[in-house]
Amino acid sequence: MLPKHKRLTAAEVREILKSGRSARSSTLSAKYVPSPSARAAVVVSKKVAKTAVLRNKLRRAAYDALGPLLPAQKNIVLFLHKPALDIHELTSLCSKLS
Repeated sequence: MLPKHKRLTAAEVREILKSGRSARSSTLSAKYVPSPSARAAVVVSKKVAKTAVLRNKLRRAAYDALGPLLPAQKNIVLFLHKPALDIHELTSLCSKLS
């Protein structure tokens, strides 16, 4: 799991959604803004996973995978579009953001 000081707050997520740039792959998308520190948030909608247990499991898996891949000096909001997390796609999406 990503440490708390590396995760974005709800207010920061709203700001990134308003003014951030986008990057997309087939099962993932991201909005990001330049920042002095590297922080992230993961969003899994109810369309992707109906139960809260499954949404939280996907979100935690994404945080685990995102930890070492987090691009420097960018705040990122990551969206999952499928009920499975592909690490290779996450790696390629993070390399697009760098």
